[in-house]
Amino acid sequence: MNPFFYIMDIKIPAYGLMMILGFLFSCVFEIYLCNKKNINIVDHLYLIAYILIASLLGAKLVYIFQNMEQFINQLPYIIIDFKRFMDYLGGGFVFYGGLIGGAIGAIFYANVFKINAIKNIETFVIVIPFFHCVGRIGCFLAGCCYGIEYNGLFKIMYTEAIAAPNGINLFPVQLLEALLNFLLFLFLVWIDKWLKKPLSNFGIYLVLYGAIRFFLEFLRGDLIRGIYILSFSQWISLLIVLIGIYIIIISTKKNLFVKLINKIDR
Repeated sequence: MNPFFYIMDIKIPAYGLMMILGFLFSCVFEIYLCNKKNINIVDHLYLIAYILIASLLGAKLVYIFQNMEQFINQLPYIIIDFKRFMDYLGGGFVFYGGLIGGAIGAIFYANVFKINAIKNIETFVIVIPFFHCVGRIGCFLAGCCYGIEYNGLFKIMYTEAIAAPNGINLFPVQLLEALLNFLLFLFLVWIDKWLKKPLSNFGIYLVLYGAIRFFLEFLRGDLIRGIYILSFSQWISLLIVLIGIYIIIISTKKNLFVKLINKIDR
């Protein structure tokens, strides 16, 4: 594992490169789905832009919230040092913050353009776990979001990690999460043609990923985010599982999330 790739004399962060590749492959698959479902591609690209911007903001804000003391201590240096400012912007994101931000971005998009964005959002939901899968591979290469100390099968050891402890055997939790996200992606593709209720695939995604993340947190070695007996992410996992169940079970007329998006029919 190496946090950087080298192309000639250019040093490229592995995490950033994997995020870009994940985004590009996701967009290609999104275009395929749009053609298959007769969805306007221009509308869909606008949706992706709104979700992407809101996701980045949400992911960064939640990261700052989780690391508030560190942020306050570094703030004077971040303000006066442009390089440190750019480094801070380029690293440190929390997936759940991105998920919440993306949902807000989707609602904002639907209301700005005054359209029924349900089909567009259902299509976008399918690729979320694929993008997340590639992102976790980036985490593995960079050494962030690392696992607990572990000496069993498939153990890994970092020697040049920025965040993970070097020289210690660890559980490859990032790769396990990448695998589970990829399987979740395949499952969402498989069940897509049978789902009839608006945003039911989003509800299913929230329930399944929330459960996956809740249990994977026990295998994480960077549990400084703990609140009482659970980590910050585990509390959010429980919340999104409940939200997912709400979206799946409650009728469309009573589903607040659907109503927020589907205010105006085209």
